[in-house]
Amino acid sequence: MFTKFKVIDDFLKLEHFNFLINLKLDQIKEEEIKVYNNTYFEKGKIEKSCLDVNFINNLHKTYHEQVLKLLKELYPEKLKLWEYSEFHIIETGSKYKYPIHRDTPYKLLSGVIYLSPKVNKGTILYEDKKGTNEKVIEWKQNRALFFSRKENNSFHSYEGDNISTRRALVYNLMTTKLRKICKIEKINYPKVKIREILNPYIYRCFRKVL
Repeated sequence: MFTKFKVIDDFLKLEHFNFLINLKLDQIKEEEIKVYNNTYFEKGKIEKSCLDVNFINNLHKTYHEQVLKLLKELYPEKLKLWEYSEFHIIETGSKYKYPIHRDTPYKLLSGVIYLSPKVNKGTILYEDKKGTNEKVIEWKQNRALFFSRKENNSFHSYEGDNISTRRALVYNLMTTKLRKICKIEKINYPKVKIREILNPYIYRCFRKVL
């Protein structure tokens, strides 16, 4: 069984949703993906690419308490480890496919909010890395999916619908305390550390992850 998750419709306030769907970004090719990194740190420092500082700050102030409550519900042991939040915009080409994977342990809470277009393909959840018992969280504009990863049952993937570019806001609660996460999840720290170092290179070369 896939780890516990929450689906929330109409997650973003209308002003934020409308701003994000109308945001002008670079065009991408059918088999391409582009990630625009925007980060809010615990002490208020902000790093941005496609969003301005005031908008990122407003997103944090509006939704932070809500997503902390979600983390408390889904994996309370990780709650005190939060250090920063990601507000990444991801554009997925119509023919792009991201392989089945588990999220990095640095993600305390993984979230995706479907932005545009009106119709596309949602996130696909699986019981294991082989893709057993897939469950699609159907695409609906402003629908959010949140979960807190676990080592052996939080596998998922996403892809385009072969028709149009898929835009989503990825909203993650993050930590740098990998050793503490491994202790909470009861997983081998050296093994996970090595995997986290290797995965970006493996994906770049082979479009796969460990």
